[in-house]
Amino acid sequence: MRNTLFTFLLLLLVICLQISCKGEIKPPEQQVSISYVDSLYNQAQQLKTASDINAALHSNFRALRLIENRSDSTYSKILRQRILLFGKKWPLDSALHYSSKLFSLYQKSNDSSGIADAFYLKAFYFNKSQQLDSALFNAYQSVELYKQLKDSTKVYRRSRLVTLILKTLGNYEEAELTTIESLSYLKENSNKTEELSNIYNDIATLTKHRENLKEALYWYDKALELTSNKRYQNNIKNNIALIHLENHSYEKALEILTAIKADSTFEFSKDLRYKSRILDNWAFAKSKLGHQDAETYLLEALKMRQQKNIAYRLNGSYIHLAEHYADRSDTKAVQMATLAYETAKTYNNPDDQLDALSILIETAENPRKYALLYINLSDSIRTLRERNKTHYAKIKYDVEHNRQENENLKAKAIIQDLEVAEVKSRNINLSLVVLIIIGGFYLLYRSQKRRHLREKEVAAYQAELHISKRVHDEVANDVFNLLTRIQNDASNITFIPAILRAVDKLYRKTRNIARDYSDIIVGAEFDDTLKELLSNYNNEESQVMSKGVKDIQWDTLIENKQRTLYRILQELLINMKKHSQATLVMLNFQKVGARLVVSYSDNGIGTTKEKLENGNGVKNMEQRLAGVNGKINFDLSHASGTRVTVKIPF
Repeated sequence: MRNTLFTFLLLLLVICLQISCKGEIKPPEQQVSISYVDSLYNQAQQLKTASDINAALHSNFRALRLIENRSDSTYSKILRQRILLFGKKWPLDSALHYSSKLFSLYQKSNDSSGIADAFYLKAFYFNKSQQLDSALFNAYQSVELYKQLKDSTKVYRRSRLVTLILKTLGNYEEAELTTIESLSYLKENSNKTEELSNIYNDIATLTKHRENLKEALYWYDKALELTSNKRYQNNIKNNIALIHLENHSYEKALEILTAIKADSTFEFSKDLRYKSRILDNWAFAKSKLGHQDAETYLLEALKMRQQKNIAYRLNGSYIHLAEHYADRSDTKAVQMATLAYETAKTYNNPDDQLDALSILIETAENPRKYALLYINLSDSIRTLRERNKTHYAKIKYDVEHNRQENENLKAKAIIQDLEVAEVKSRNINLSLVVLIIIGGFYLLYRSQKRRHLREKEVAAYQAELHISKRVHDEVANDVFNLLTRIQNDASNITFIPAILRAVDKLYRKTRNIARDYSDIIVGAEFDDTLKELLSNYNNEESQVMSKGVKDIQWDTLIENKQRTLYRILQELLINMKKHSQATLVMLNFQKVGARLVVSYSDNGIGTTKEKLENGNGVKNMEQRLAGVNGKINFDLSHASGTRVTVKIPF
């Protein structure tokens, strides 16, 4: 036995040592690897800054190989760097592939913030590759997840991508709603003036698309006031110049764009998208003013945009060149308008397609086919916009539905974990509660049973006393008087009829006492029971009248309440017979709201407050009515007669 115990303790010690070593000792190779990985990461960042993307990808790949079997923050950092590097190269398939891989990594670790970031990366590169439906789905997912995380800054910033995609799809209404909603999140950080300027710029652009140019200028001016960034100021000024171009204020537009072009941020910028946008708009303003060198600059801007190959930016150059040639009746207008139309189709923007078709209708030799295309597209544009709205609504529904399902699954998982961890404690507590409840119900049952028994005993005792008193007062006295008269008048033959009458009276009293304490017929025929009760007290000495008995639906009054009413009326009529000297009794039955109201009145000598307080009959009636939530009221305001009101709820 001792050897067995020793062996067990030794084994337990070995296990503990192994667990301790695993938890505390880290291989030095791993420490060296992480340090080396960090150096490779920094090297890739420097190469990216130097625009040497291929070399940066090579350093990143070496780092990724060293930790490819890990799933910690270092691995996700290297993976995210790889996504951004591939985002600089075309096509974007690799960026999307690693974005999905990063998403799966965050899902496994239940990292909500990471999942939201992965959604955004997928949306960003889907948008760049013109896969707008997928871009919109992932962008919306990202925003909604950041809302759940209560990260107001990220909600605002990621909402801008949603706005951009919706605008590209021509869904300006939802785009404006998204922008306004993001504004509420940004105002939680009142010091974010630059971001607020971005929001105002977005609102202005969307207002411009709704052809409200005056309001658009208002929002652009507000955006310009809030930013101190020279590059961003020039972007806003460029947008203001576009408003003047649409208003045919070409000289004003050229003045603004010339100032931007002369700024150092333009001259030394390496951002071809920025430079091509300013150059194209500046050249277009010159074209509208008839400058001879406008075509040269328009073509230069087009070449810049062709290097980036972003469809909607190419479309801008094609449209401006088409208008330039159309203004000069140059046949190249057809070529450029055709390129604009075909390009606009690739990113599903019907407004840009219509702009291109309108130029083709004016410049083509055979404009009929373009006119038909224009008409068909105009007719279908509403359907397309509705489709985009419906698709976006479906995305929002799916995201909300999936979020609710995920919350339910998480809640179920938490509940299951709690159940496993606390099953013993819960069972013990449940058993104690059950025992307490059973014990409590048992004690309550015993208490109720004893109380009912006591009540029955008291009621039986009271009934016995009452019967005894009535037998003594009514039957025994009459028997004694009858016996006395028989003894005194035994020889008087004429006394026999009187004896018979006395015996008959004695019989009726005995029968009434028996009937008073017999079972009561209740239910739907209770009205017949009441009539029989009233008829027992209707004789030559007193007349009992009733009203409304037939009008009451007695089956709506439960049987216990019917018995209570019967005993109350019986007590009133007995008191009338014994004490009131009444010759006329009136009983009125009414349904008032949810209560049965019985009014009793007679023309007897009445009663007093002292008699009511000292009488057992009144107390018995009050106790009976209390058991059914009823009430009895004696009206003592009249000099003669008795008036009583009985109220019992249905």
